[in-house]
Amino acid sequence: LELLRSRCRMAHPPHIAAISRALAVLTAVVLSSVAEAQQKAAEADVKVAYIFNFAKFTEWPPAFLPAGGALAICVLGDDDLGPALSVLESKTVQGRAVRVRRGLRPEDIRGCHVLYFGAVDERTATDARRLAETHATLTLGDSEGFVERGGMVGLVKVDNRIAFDVNVEATHRASLKLSSQVLKLARAIRGRAS
Repeated sequence: LELLRSRCRMAHPPHIAAISRALAVLTAVVLSSVAEAQQKAAEADVKVAYIFNFAKFTEWPPAFLPAGGALAICVLGDDDLGPALSVLESKTVQGRAVRVRRGLRPEDIRGCHVLYFGAVDERTATDARRLAETHATLTLGDSEGFVERGGMVGLVKVDNRIAFDVNVEATHRASLKLSSQVLKLARAIRGRAS
């Protein structure tokens, strides 16, 4: 048996080496994909935790959050939050059931209390930010420059962790009040509430 193995190795070493290299590359690609998927899932969990906590620590005008109503957390466009966001439907915020709505367009955001900006073009984002202010909707997003363009809470990646910036002028224009405890945790605060 050992002699047969030895002859097989000698007869086909280039093929065996090529197969071994191909398997090694395939294994590396699969492991890399798994690691990337796990990292994206972990980031989605952190973003959803931020969304949940901002909902807990935001004060809406009574007209926009009537007694007994659900709190709507909405997603504009395509989102990268996956199943992590669906977990919020089993939670309550400020004594209210949470309702999640996904894949909205700007004209669909009426009744949203929190609006997460998924993958959308800038014109759609601009329209949504404008409407959000008139509907007392807290906006969150993770695109670069989100708060500089008028978004309220920008989720930013800093040294492999997610932090946030706040645009208090935008929250004030929407008649929203963020907890001072939350503001103390912000990486940066843009503007002043008047």
